[in-house]
Amino acid sequence: MEKEAEKNTALADILQTREVRQALSDMLPDLLDIFAKESKIGKFVLKRVGRYLKKRLDRPQDSSGDKELQRLFADPQFIENISQPLSDALNGAFDILGTIANTVDAMPSEGKKKLFNDITSTIPTVQTGALVNWACRRINRIHQEDPEFFAKTLAPGFQKWVESVDFGEIREMFDNSGEDRHAFVKMVNTVLWQYPAKMVMILSLLPSLVNLLTDTLDISVGRLNELPPDMLTDVILSFVREINSDSVAGVFGQLTEITRKIHTGSALLGEPGAPQLPRVLSGKIDEIVAQIDPSTLWKARIALAETKAVIGQAFAAAVNSQTELRLLNRTMGPALTNIRLKAINQRLSAWESQDDEEMAKSLELQLSAYDVQELAEVLNNTLRIINRLGDEKPALYTGFASEFVSAVDSYELAEASRRLFNGVSQEFKPLARATVPGLVTWICDVIKPADDEYEDDAARARNALRSLFATEEV
Repeated sequence: MEKEAEKNTALADILQTREVRQALSDMLPDLLDIFAKESKIGKFVLKRVGRYLKKRLDRPQDSSGDKELQRLFADPQFIENISQPLSDALNGAFDILGTIANTVDAMPSEGKKKLFNDITSTIPTVQTGALVNWACRRINRIHQEDPEFFAKTLAPGFQKWVESVDFGEIREMFDNSGEDRHAFVKMVNTVLWQYPAKMVMILSLLPSLVNLLTDTLDISVGRLNELPPDMLTDVILSFVREINSDSVAGVFGQLTEITRKIHTGSALLGEPGAPQLPRVLSGKIDEIVAQIDPSTLWKARIALAETKAVIGQAFAAAVNSQTELRLLNRTMGPALTNIRLKAINQRLSAWESQDDEEMAKSLELQLSAYDVQELAEVLNNTLRIINRLGDEKPALYTGFASEFVSAVDSYELAEASRRLFNGVSQEFKPLARATVPGLVTWICDVIKPADDEYEDDAARARNALRSLFATEEV
């Protein structure tokens, strides 16, 4: 009985704290004035009632600024006393809401409409707006006095709540509900698909939701687009300036540190030279891939590729049908390339601006960071595959080349080559004079006699050149 009495006094304890009494003292006169509306008599009476209540709520010791509410929520016994009444109140509220919902649901459509209209028409919109304004002003005043008031006040109670909750039980609940979740989803789908028409109606909501989203974006972005350029830019710049760069940098720093720790932990948990994370991921991917039908997978990939191609073709056809858009694509497209080239040039200019020693050192470090052995193995494996294919299927390359050559229009190729070399050969001659002599000299040095396994091939090349020059002289 004594325990029950303690629970019943929890709300009274809260109301008697300095913070709550001062808040009520500031709030009640304004609230009474709001609900007095435009009645002069009501304002006169309620104003004096507000003064009386304010006087009754004041205490001489309030000037000390003692944090009574924070101390109250730090009391474990108070938290224990208030937890059950709050739970009972919430359950009672949900029961009332459920009863109201069932009652309204049983009403005919006209009755529901009338009830809704009556409720909305009786809501004092101006008064509720003024109430929100008042609450915001009071919260602002509290934060001006103590910016961390609510965090400090609720921290002890929240800590006690966290201490009283067994998170292990929560984890166990989720772990043990796996089969039930699966069964629940299966049950929902089983029941819904017993009524295909209703299921179709549910699925038909998706286009409506998409339309709602696009309409919202269209209207909102359209209103934003109505701003003049300077004002719109100022809004965007203000948004950028308000972003806390320290927080953003902190997030990136924490994420990079987490990545580093995962990499280090993977190496510590695994065997030497065999980190744990790649092995676990590889095993999981193997399990997933083993359950995928390869034929269906590739059919789906081909279908997606064809769909993407169809969309691209439709977009290209739509663009080409608009003369102005087609011309702009061809004339403005190079502007994007120019921007990329400018960015690359600026990067190269930054490197070139370094002194010789610094540039040589940085490039040396960059080149030494590449795994040259791995790069060479890529080339070696590629050459081995080419040679093995040539040994196993000698006609593979010749057949492929023959089909390709047969498909190429030799006349168009000859015309294009003639126009290219005859048309621009004189313009490229200075560049050719700068490079070709060195190339020829290098080739001659490469095929000169030498005692190695490639001498036979080099001799055939020299004989071919002699025959060429001898034929031209004759």
